[in-house]
Amino acid sequence: MAFTPHFHYLPVLKAQRDWGLFLTDCGYTEIGPNTPYPPLRHPDAYHFGWKRGRTLDEYQLVYITRGRGVFEARGVRRQALRAGDAFVLFPGVWHRYAPDQKTGWDEQWIGFRGALADAVMKPPFFPKSRPVLNIGADEDVRMRFRSIVDAVARNPAGSPFSAAGDILKILGLLQERARDLKGTGRISPLVRAAQNHILRHAACALDFPALARSLGASYTSFRRAFRLQTGLAPAQYQGEIRMNRARDLLVSTGLSVSEIAEQTGFATVFYFSRAFKKKTGLTPKVFRLRSGMSRQ
Repeated sequence: MAFTPHFHYLPVLKAQRDWGLFLTDCGYTEIGPNTPYPPLRHPDAYHFGWKRGRTLDEYQLVYITRGRGVFEARGVRRQALRAGDAFVLFPGVWHRYAPDQKTGWDEQWIGFRGALADAVMKPPFFPKSRPVLNIGADEDVRMRFRSIVDAVARNPAGSPFSAAGDILKILGLLQERARDLKGTGRISPLVRAAQNHILRHAACALDFPALARSLGASYTSFRRAFRLQTGLAPAQYQGEIRMNRARDLLVSTGLSVSEIAEQTGFATVFYFSRAFKKKTGLTPKVFRLRSGMSRQ
């Protein structure tokens, strides 16, 4: 099944500029191996190719959740990107980036401007000299990017002011996750590596004792550290990822409930429906209907 990119470019009202922080564009897409990039033409102010690069009149945050690629900007040497990296594009700063042809990548982004954005997007938190933040594979961050895009798709004019809160939440999460990986937060390298592995293979049957051994820890100490630092046992963490992905697919695609059960790693559609209702209080079909995205 071909994946349809999702992106939106929004007009900005004077009242939003006076507000101080406003969303200008957002989107997400999956770039397969050997796929031209960007795969579709965006508006002229945003479209670019690798040879000439691009300069924007706004801030953008781009988060890579699968694959690898490369990034460079004026004053910043070319550097490799991998899943779990986020990078900042600054207004007036030339840049270019692209996925590796062998792997492609999955990307999500938001664009924004405003006086409040200028106050936040500065050193030491977002220095132009270090635009790449390694935050790891983080389902909460990914879903917050996705929720902005899906909300705009449902009602493009519906949140011209409240979207500012969503932007600030993502900026705060990027800071927290980046600090965690530097060892100043509560997530250890061992647990973060396990989180990344579980996220990349969330739909697969995982052998957690074997994962612990591969990370150089006994299963008992690994499970204790994982629960202490994340609040969940490894299997519960995997279950949360599967359930979040299921919600995403129910809202943003026309896949059947059976297809979603298969894609998210549930053994049967019956088991998926039962687990989904236990988690959300709704069956998958009712959840889809209430989200306003039922199949036609």
